[in-house]
Amino acid sequence: MRRSIKSAVMLVLLVITSDISETAAAPSCNEVIASLTPCLSFIKGAVVPAAECCSGAKNLAGQVSSNGDRQSVCGCLKGVFTRIGAYDPNKMPLIGQKCGINISFPPITAQTDCSR
Repeated sequence: MRRSIKSAVMLVLLVITSDISETAAAPSCNEVIASLTPCLSFIKGAVVPAAECCSGAKNLAGQVSSNGDRQSVCGCLKGVFTRIGAYDPNKMPLIGQKCGINISFPPITAQTDCSR
């Protein structure tokens, strides 16, 4: 009887732990792209980000909770931005400010060090 209780407790702990690790994972690159695609017009020259850009950035900010998550997002954007043509990398850091959300992007170029 005692052994089956211990086994049940271990199973519950495993399930809880796996749920926590899944929710704490960094957003996938596809999720990052989907969230920030509406921001393309802003980083390519528009004066203000579209409402959809702010909504996507806010959604992304809710998924990024650790330094590792930020590094993952940075690496994804660095890879994507090499293929979008001309853009102003200095506009990325403005998204959080212009949208009124707590998210910080560095200026992303081919030389950006995402390991920080």
